[in-house]
Amino acid sequence: MKKKLLQILFIAFISGLTSWRPQQACEVKVLSFNMHHGEDKWGNSNLRDVVKLIANHKPDIVALQAVDSLLEDGKINHQLRRLAVQAGMHYLYAASDSVSNGSHGVGILSRWSFENTQKMSLPHSVGADPRVMACGLVSPIKGFTFRVCTVRMEYASMFDRALQSAFVNRMLEPSIQPVLLAMDMGARPNEQPYFSYHDNWMDAAKGSYLPTWTEGISGDRLDYLMALKNTKVRVKAYKVIKDYPTTSDHYPILATFEFW
Repeated sequence: MKKKLLQILFIAFISGLTSWRPQQACEVKVLSFNMHHGEDKWGNSNLRDVVKLIANHKPDIVALQAVDSLLEDGKINHQLRRLAVQAGMHYLYAASDSVSNGSHGVGILSRWSFENTQKMSLPHSVGADPRVMACGLVSPIKGFTFRVCTVRMEYASMFDRALQSAFVNRMLEPSIQPVLLAMDMGARPNEQPYFSYHDNWMDAAKGSYLPTWTEGISGDRLDYLMALKNTKVRVKAYKVIKDYPTTSDHYPILATFEFW
Protein backbone atom coordinates (compact mmCIF):
# COMPACT_ATOMS: atom_id res chain seq x y z
CA MET A 1 0.00 0.00 0.00
CA LYS A 2 2.81 2.41 0.91
CA LYS A 3 4.70 1.71 -2.34
CA LYS A 4 1.52 2.17 -4.38
CA LEU A 5 0.86 5.49 -2.66
CA LEU A 6 4.42 6.63 -3.42
CA GLN A 7 3.96 5.77 -7.08
CA ILE A 8 0.68 7.71 -7.19
CA LEU A 9 2.42 10.70 -5.61
CA PHE A 10 5.26 10.39 -8.11
CA ILE A 11 2.82 10.42 -11.01
CA ALA A 12 1.23 13.52 -9.52
CA PHE A 13 4.72 15.01 -9.24
CA ILE A 14 5.24 14.80 -13.01
CA SER A 15 1.72 15.47 -14.24
CA GLY A 16 0.74 18.63 -16.05
CA LEU A 17 4.30 19.40 -17.11
CA THR A 18 5.84 20.51 -20.36
CA SER A 19 7.19 18.24 -23.10
CA TRP A 20 9.58 15.43 -22.26
CA ARG A 21 11.38 15.84 -25.60
CA PRO A 22 13.33 19.03 -26.41
CA GLN A 23 12.67 20.80 -29.68
CA GLN A 24 16.42 21.28 -30.03
CA ALA A 25 19.48 19.50 -28.67
CA CYS A 26 20.06 20.29 -25.01
CA GLU A 27 23.31 19.63 -23.13
CA VAL A 28 23.35 19.20 -19.37
CA LYS A 29 26.61 19.03 -17.40
CA VAL A 30 26.26 17.20 -14.09
CA LEU A 31 28.75 16.98 -11.22
CA SER A 32 28.27 14.34 -8.50
CA PHE A 33 30.28 14.29 -5.28
CA ASN A 34 30.22 12.64 -1.87
CA MET A 35 31.50 15.64 0.08
CA HIS A 36 32.31 13.75 3.30
CA HIS A 37 29.94 15.76 5.53
CA GLY A 38 31.72 18.99 4.67
CA GLU A 39 35.10 17.89 6.06
CA ASP A 40 38.39 17.10 4.38
CA LYS A 41 40.66 14.20 5.38
CA TRP A 42 41.99 16.19 8.36
CA GLY A 43 38.57 17.17 9.70
CA ASN A 44 38.67 20.75 8.44
CA SER A 45 35.91 22.38 6.40
CA ASN A 46 36.10 21.51 2.70
CA LEU A 47 33.40 23.93 1.53
CA ARG A 48 35.94 26.31 0.00
CA ASP A 49 37.29 23.47 -2.17
CA VAL A 50 33.78 22.48 -3.22
CA VAL A 51 33.06 26.08 -4.27
CA LYS A 52 36.32 26.09 -6.30
CA LEU A 53 35.36 22.76 -7.86
CA ILE A 54 32.03 24.18 -9.02
CA ALA A 55 33.61 27.41 -10.26
CA ASN A 56 36.30 25.57 -12.22
CA HIS A 57 34.04 23.06 -13.96
CA LYS A 58 30.83 25.12 -14.25
CA PRO A 59 28.26 22.30 -14.02
CA ASP A 60 24.58 22.96 -14.60
CA ILE A 61 23.65 20.50 -11.87
CA VAL A 62 25.58 19.49 -8.74
CA ALA A 63 24.40 16.35 -6.94
CA LEU A 64 25.88 16.02 -3.46
CA GLN A 65 25.90 13.15 -1.00
CA ALA A 66 26.94 13.23 2.68
CA VAL A 67 26.03 16.90 3.10
CA ASP A 68 25.01 18.22 6.52
CA SER A 69 22.97 20.92 8.19
CA LEU A 70 24.32 21.38 11.72
CA LEU A 71 24.13 23.76 14.66
CA GLU A 72 27.70 24.86 15.39
CA ASP A 73 28.67 27.49 17.97
CA GLY A 74 25.07 28.64 18.20
CA LYS A 75 24.73 29.11 14.43
CA ILE A 76 23.19 26.89 11.79
CA ASN A 77 25.81 25.66 9.34
CA HIS A 78 23.59 24.69 6.42
CA GLN A 79 26.32 23.50 4.08
CA LEU A 80 24.18 23.25 0.96
CA ARG A 81 22.69 26.70 1.40
CA ARG A 82 26.16 28.19 1.85
CA LEU A 83 27.35 26.49 -1.33
CA ALA A 84 24.26 27.68 -3.21
CA VAL A 85 24.84 31.30 -2.18
CA GLN A 86 28.51 31.23 -3.16
CA ALA A 87 27.90 29.39 -6.43
CA GLY A 88 24.82 31.41 -7.35
CA MET A 89 22.63 28.31 -7.75
CA HIS A 90 19.25 27.06 -6.53
CA TYR A 91 19.33 24.30 -3.92
CA LEU A 92 17.35 21.33 -2.68
CA TYR A 93 18.22 19.57 0.59
CA ALA A 94 16.78 16.30 1.89
CA ALA A 95 17.71 15.14 5.39
CA SER A 96 18.16 11.39 5.77
CA ASP A 97 18.80 11.10 9.50
CA SER A 98 18.96 13.35 12.54
CA VAL A 99 21.90 13.84 14.86
CA SER A 100 22.07 15.72 18.16
CA ASN A 101 22.94 19.03 16.47
CA GLY A 102 21.26 18.73 13.07
CA SER A 103 20.98 16.33 10.17
CA HIS A 104 22.84 14.43 7.46
CA GLY A 105 21.45 14.16 3.96
CA VAL A 106 21.78 14.64 0.23
CA GLY A 107 21.26 17.68 -1.92
CA ILE A 108 21.13 19.19 -5.38
CA LEU A 109 22.36 22.53 -6.71
CA SER A 110 20.89 23.70 -10.00
CA ARG A 111 21.52 26.54 -12.40
CA TRP A 112 17.79 26.45 -13.10
CA SER A 113 15.04 26.89 -10.54
CA PHE A 114 13.15 23.82 -9.37
CA GLU A 115 9.62 23.49 -10.72
CA ASN A 116 8.92 20.74 -8.20
CA THR A 117 10.83 18.69 -5.64
CA GLN A 118 10.40 15.40 -3.86
CA LYS A 119 12.06 13.45 -1.06
CA MET A 120 11.62 9.69 -0.69
CA SER A 121 12.83 7.52 2.18
CA LEU A 122 14.63 4.37 1.04
CA PRO A 123 13.90 0.99 2.61
CA HIS A 124 16.53 -0.40 4.96
CA SER A 125 17.07 -3.26 7.35
CA VAL A 126 16.66 -2.92 11.11
CA GLY A 127 19.55 -1.00 12.62
CA ALA A 128 20.85 0.43 9.33
CA ASP A 129 21.15 4.19 8.83
CA PRO A 130 18.17 5.87 7.14
CA ARG A 131 18.72 6.86 3.50
CA VAL A 132 16.76 9.15 1.18
CA MET A 133 16.49 10.03 -2.48
CA ALA A 134 15.99 13.68 -3.44
CA CYS A 135 14.56 14.64 -6.84
CA GLY A 136 14.08 17.99 -8.48
CA LEU A 137 12.31 18.93 -11.70
CA VAL A 138 14.00 21.56 -13.88
CA SER A 139 13.42 23.13 -17.26
CA PRO A 140 16.67 24.17 -18.99
CA ILE A 141 15.00 25.36 -22.20
CA LYS A 142 11.45 26.28 -23.13
CA GLY A 143 9.28 23.23 -23.64
CA PHE A 144 11.66 20.69 -22.07
CA THR A 145 11.66 19.40 -18.51
CA PHE A 146 13.69 16.66 -16.87
CA ARG A 147 14.16 15.25 -13.40
CA VAL A 148 17.46 14.94 -11.54
CA CYS A 149 17.79 12.70 -8.50
CA THR A 150 20.55 12.03 -6.00
CA VAL A 151 20.96 9.20 -3.52
CA ARG A 152 23.52 7.75 -1.16
CA MET A 153 23.03 4.06 -0.52
CA GLU A 154 24.01 1.95 2.48
CA TYR A 155 27.68 1.12 1.95
CA ALA A 156 27.96 -1.50 4.72
CA SER A 157 25.25 -3.91 3.55
CA MET A 158 24.85 -5.49 0.12
CA PHE A 159 21.33 -6.53 1.14
CA ASP A 160 20.36 -2.92 1.86
CA ARG A 161 21.95 -1.65 -1.36
CA ALA A 162 19.98 -4.22 -3.35
CA LEU A 163 16.79 -3.31 -1.51
CA GLN A 164 17.37 0.40 -2.08
CA SER A 165 18.24 -0.07 -5.75
CA ALA A 166 15.05 -2.05 -6.31
CA PHE A 167 13.12 0.85 -4.77
CA VAL A 168 14.93 3.47 -6.88
CA ASN A 169 14.25 1.49 -10.04
CA ARG A 170 10.62 0.98 -9.12
CA MET A 171 10.10 4.69 -8.53
CA LEU A 172 12.02 6.08 -11.51
CA GLU A 173 11.80 3.60 -14.36
CA PRO A 174 8.09 4.29 -15.13
CA SER A 175 8.83 8.01 -15.56
CA ILE A 176 7.63 9.68 -18.75
CA GLN A 177 10.11 12.46 -18.05
CA PRO A 178 13.85 12.09 -18.74
CA VAL A 179 15.74 11.30 -15.53
CA LEU A 180 19.37 11.86 -14.54
CA LEU A 181 20.45 9.86 -11.50
CA ALA A 182 23.52 10.57 -9.36
CA MET A 183 24.52 7.92 -6.84
CA ASP A 184 27.07 7.02 -4.28
CA MET A 185 26.10 3.38 -4.70
CA GLY A 186 28.86 1.98 -2.52
CA ALA A 187 29.30 -0.92 -4.96
CA ARG A 188 31.63 -1.65 -7.86
CA PRO A 189 30.43 -2.35 -11.42
CA ASN A 190 31.07 -6.09 -10.94
CA GLU A 191 28.93 -6.23 -7.79
CA GLN A 192 25.28 -6.12 -6.93
CA PRO A 193 23.24 -3.97 -7.16
CA TYR A 194 24.95 -2.44 -10.22
CA PHE A 195 23.51 -5.16 -12.46
CA SER A 196 19.97 -4.03 -11.69
CA TYR A 197 20.62 -0.85 -13.71
CA HIS A 198 21.83 -2.62 -16.87
CA ASP A 199 18.59 -2.74 -18.85
CA ASN A 200 17.01 0.66 -18.35
CA TRP A 201 19.86 3.02 -17.49
CA MET A 202 22.79 4.49 -19.40
CA ASP A 203 25.93 4.55 -17.26
CA ALA A 204 27.98 7.64 -18.16
CA ALA A 205 31.20 5.78 -17.31
CA LYS A 206 30.33 2.38 -18.75
CA GLY A 207 33.51 0.35 -19.20
CA SER A 208 35.61 2.70 -17.06
CA TYR A 209 37.87 1.25 -14.38
CA LEU A 210 38.87 4.62 -12.94
CA PRO A 211 38.33 4.55 -9.17
CA THR A 212 36.09 7.17 -7.56
CA TRP A 213 37.27 6.26 -4.06
CA THR A 214 40.49 8.08 -3.21
CA GLU A 215 42.05 5.04 -1.53
CA GLY A 216 40.83 2.66 -4.20
CA ILE A 217 42.56 0.77 -6.96
CA SER A 218 41.53 0.21 -10.56
CA GLY A 219 37.91 -0.89 -10.63
CA ASP A 220 36.90 0.77 -7.35
CA ARG A 221 34.16 2.81 -8.99
CA LEU A 222 31.56 3.50 -6.30
CA ASP A 223 29.95 6.67 -7.67
CA TYR A 224 27.72 6.86 -10.73
CA LEU A 225 25.95 9.21 -13.10
CA MET A 226 23.19 7.60 -15.15
CA ALA A 227 20.42 8.56 -17.57
CA LEU A 228 17.14 6.71 -17.89
CA LYS A 229 16.85 5.23 -21.37
CA ASN A 230 13.29 6.45 -21.92
CA THR A 231 14.21 9.19 -24.39
CA LYS A 232 16.92 10.13 -26.87
CA VAL A 233 19.99 10.81 -24.75
CA ARG A 234 23.71 10.24 -25.08
CA VAL A 235 26.83 10.79 -22.99
CA LYS A 236 29.17 13.35 -24.57
CA ALA A 237 31.85 13.37 -21.89
CA TYR A 238 32.79 11.74 -18.59
CA LYS A 239 35.59 12.56 -16.18
CA VAL A 240 36.85 11.61 -12.73
CA ILE A 241 38.21 14.82 -11.19
CA LYS A 242 41.39 14.25 -9.19
CA ASP A 243 42.38 17.88 -8.60
CA TYR A 244 41.22 17.77 -4.96
CA PRO A 245 42.51 14.44 -3.56
CA THR A 246 42.25 15.45 0.12
CA THR A 247 38.87 17.22 -0.01
CA SER A 248 36.94 13.97 0.57
CA ASP A 249 37.43 10.21 0.50
CA HIS A 250 35.64 10.23 -2.88
CA TYR A 251 36.60 11.88 -6.15
CA PRO A 252 34.01 14.09 -7.87
CA ILE A 253 32.68 12.79 -11.19
CA LEU A 254 31.51 14.95 -14.08
CA ALA A 255 29.42 13.99 -17.12
CA THR A 256 27.79 15.86 -19.97
CA PHE A 257 24.52 14.46 -21.29
CA GLU A 258 22.80 15.53 -24.49
CA PHE A 259 19.04 15.23 -24.99
CA TRP A 260 17.49 15.62 -28.42
